[in-house]
Amino acid sequence: MRTLQLNLSRRVLSILAAVVVVVVGPLGNAAFAAADLADAVQDFTRDVYVIDGVTLRNPTVDTDPGQTLFTNSGIRLERAPDDPITWGEWSAATAASTVHTIGGSGGSRTDVRLQLGGLIAGGLYSVFRGTLGPDSQQPLCQGVERTLPLDGVHPAPGAPDANSFVVPASGAVDFHGRAPGALLDADQVFFSIVYHFSGQASYPFPNRGELLTQGDQCRSSFGEDSMRQLLVLQKI
Repeated sequence: MRTLQLNLSRRVLSILAAVVVVVVGPLGNAAFAAADLADAVQDFTRDVYVIDGVTLRNPTVDTDPGQTLFTNSGIRLERAPDDPITWGEWSAATAASTVHTIGGSGGSRTDVRLQLGGLIAGGLYSVFRGTLGPDSQQPLCQGVERTLPLDGVHPAPGAPDANSFVVPASGAVDFHGRAPGALLDADQVFFSIVYHFSGQASYPFPNRGELLTQGDQCRSSFGEDSMRQLLVLQKI
């Protein structure tokens, strides 16, 4: 079985003591299957940088938490002018998740609930989903982008897209998303929590580069305008 190529230590989520079965109104008698909880949550380091001497490098577990983060072109990440984002703040983000497969006459759907904490207050974020075995693929950016948007059941007021939200001062967000099909039938399932440093979302893509170059010349701009902060490894 293929595995996600990630260079970070795992923080395995605790498992709930009980399995919850919930009936969904729009499906009549159809009910959620038993809850599936994330296998692990990982900080994602490849899209942010710290200055090491005269070089930009991705942070590691040994990086000083007080170090300021930068884009891949050396622009400082800031919540506001003179309010930089540090590696300690970035890596303090947390996530928990509960995923169900919903059956019904209209076919299967997947219900996803994410409890996110420690995000950048005031920041614009989006949630994306991916699978391996079978491999998900963004048809408008084939060979580059593997993930697809996870649309919210009730999109956040004021958010630019169905899979986006603006983080309140608390840094905590409960996100309720839904995707067509039975994601949990795949060998591996993951969700990526993407911070849009540019302040612009790029639906249905996770970064501006893919939005602007979609098609045969599609190019990612992760690390420049958008950064993956967390990976929720739902099934590994």
